[in-house]
Amino acid sequence: MLEYFLIFAVGILVGGINGMAGGASVISYPVLLATGMSPVSAAITNALGVTPANFFALIAVRHQMRAYFQQYKTLILISITGSAIGAVALLTVPPGVFEKMVPFLLLFASLSFLIKAKPDRGARHGQVEKIGMFGSGLYCGYFGPGQGVIVIAVLARDIRRDPKSLNTAKNLIVGWTSLISNIIYIFSGRAEWPFVLALVLGASIGGTFGGHWAARMPALVYRALILSVGFGASLWLFQKYYFG
Repeated sequence: MLEYFLIFAVGILVGGINGMAGGASVISYPVLLATGMSPVSAAITNALGVTPANFFALIAVRHQMRAYFQQYKTLILISITGSAIGAVALLTVPPGVFEKMVPFLLLFASLSFLIKAKPDRGARHGQVEKIGMFGSGLYCGYFGPGQGVIVIAVLARDIRRDPKSLNTAKNLIVGWTSLISNIIYIFSGRAEWPFVLALVLGASIGGTFGGHWAARMPALVYRALILSVGFGASLWLFQKYYFG
């Protein structure tokens, strides 16, 4: 019972940070691993549990959703395609291979917080943005943690987008992208549903508040939190799968 309460509390934290900025599932993934789940089950449970945070974060700007969807529908479809391919890959790649990749994927997710997008409105900007969005979708379907940061890094290259609209677009794109891969995960038989429910409840609460507080949280605070957890978990996983 204590484990479920811990996951619920982590879900609130993750949902709040994801609603405000993104990438906080880097925190919940190692916590799920620590309960004894396999890396694949933890990745699937994590994805199913934290997705609602992105949709609940949109409640604060729900009256603008139709306009945002029309503006970003092409990128959403591209990201969804990548996500479906990534989800199928996760379920077909041998578990041993995934275990060896997880420390590197989590390290990449953590390092993505150090990415500083340089505004670019060159002739190839649209093509680069679509390739980047497909890559983020593929990453979402195969692993997931840190995808929100990657999406923001891709979108921020357009200097016309202000921070608030970037965050809203990120929540919309990540929400739809995760929803498609989650449909595939549901039928995999590898989700730990009690933990999914605890994460969903926590992330939904946190995401609702996160969407309202999106412009108030100091960037340095959430970056420091996620970097410390992400790097610490990466070291633990390298020790577990390579030096244990």
